[in-house]
Amino acid sequence: MGDHFWPALYPGLIVGLLYGLTLRGIANAVAGALGGLLGSALAYYVLLKFDLNEGLPGVAGMVVLAFLGAYCATRIYARITGTAPTKP
Repeated sequence: MGDHFWPALYPGLIVGLLYGLTLRGIANAVAGALGGLLGSALAYYVLLKFDLNEGLPGVAGMVVLAFLGAYCATRIYARITGTAPTKP
């Protein structure tokens, strides 16, 4: 892992946390943050492989995959707990 790996995860943490907070509840916020972290880690490796980790494509890809990770994590949490997913 290079020097840029951990700072690249911060946008994923922020996007995931904000998405989880829109669903209300601490558990959704935590699930969203974890999903956002996983999504941004995946984005880091994918964008690095295609050499798109610099500039606007890197940031856009990181935000999109972080949002998808947060979305999936909150949906999985809702299925495990048996609660209906709420609309943001």
